[in-house]
Amino acid sequence: MILDLFLYFAKFPLFAGVKRIATKGDSPLTEYQDLLQQLEQLQEHSLIPAIENYIYGQSFDDLKSRLDRIAGSFLFVDYGEMTTSSDKTQSMQVGERIAITVAMKLGSTNDALEQAIASDRTLQMLTTIYAKLLADIEKGDFEYAGRSAVGTSEIIPFVSSELGSYGWSLMLTVTAPDALGIHEKFKSFMRQG
Repeated sequence: MILDLFLYFAKFPLFAGVKRIATKGDSPLTEYQDLLQQLEQLQEHSLIPAIENYIYGQSFDDLKSRLDRIAGSFLFVDYGEMTTSSDKTQSMQVGERIAITVAMKLGSTNDALEQAIASDRTLQMLTTIYAKLLADIEKGDFEYAGRSAVGTSEIIPFVSSELGSYGWSLMLTVTAPDALGIHEKFKSFMRQG
């Protein structure tokens, strides 16, 4: 589920910026090489080449450490905060809160005009990602979730003078049928007695 989202959003930024996310190049975790190979085999990539970098993580610290090594625009996908619910038929639903941020890292001497330009550009890029996400859900091309996957969403400003970054964040909850496999694991334990 987490890796599926990583791969889905990897298709938007400039492909070279996506590949820079693998700073080690190798790992004892077998999934590492598999994921690098899947990145190379993406059918769609660089859909918004004006987004120069890709950051995928769960915290402000992840973002900050990565921003120290990049320049220009970036897509930051912050994932986590999952909820589960079940209905009377024991069907499990998993909701995951996701923040999708498109921002530009400006120099420390930026002025209000540069900030406005960055805000305008990044809002256009973010709404393009959102429109593509909604279209992919509707067409069934977003394997992570079904047609009614996205509930209420918010677009809020992303302003961080500490990071010298300005842009927008799309906050949404994506719901998928038992994306964590909890119900199957539960049934397995029940069969064990």
